[in-house]
Amino acid sequence: MTGAELADQADRDQIATALDDTLIVEAAAGTGKTTELVRRIVRVIQTGRAEVIGIVAVTFTEKAAGELKLRLREALEEARGGFASGSAERVRLDAAVGRLEEAQISTIHGFCADLLKERPVEARIDPLFRVLTEAQAVRMYDEG
Repeated sequence: MTGAELADQADRDQIATALDDTLIVEAAAGTGKTTELVRRIVRVIQTGRAEVIGIVAVTFTEKAAGELKLRLREALEEARGGFASGSAERVRLDAAVGRLEEAQISTIHGFCADLLKERPVEARIDPLFRVLTEAQAVRMYDEG
């Protein structure tokens, strides 16, 4: 192993190249999970395997979801510059930037709430339900 090679380089390579495989990445904070995820999403879009509206990225916090969306926008913009105008890759990346706000990049509870809002009858819930804030949930829990 060279000094520049990371101990987990084989795993990183798999994240970057196994675009047709479903992967679960588990690693400590600060190890580059978000960076690798963003790169993977850009490659999936660039190669035509999916459109940005067909990708789901779920995080644990609102802050992380916002950061992920921001970093994805920056990466898509940067990747666009590497392709000639009118090329298939450029067209796909341009479309992804234009529709990024429609992408399902959210917290776990946000993702679940969206699913329930889309299918309240099947879920047998009030279609006007709302998700409690953390403070509201703590207060309700303490009262119970």
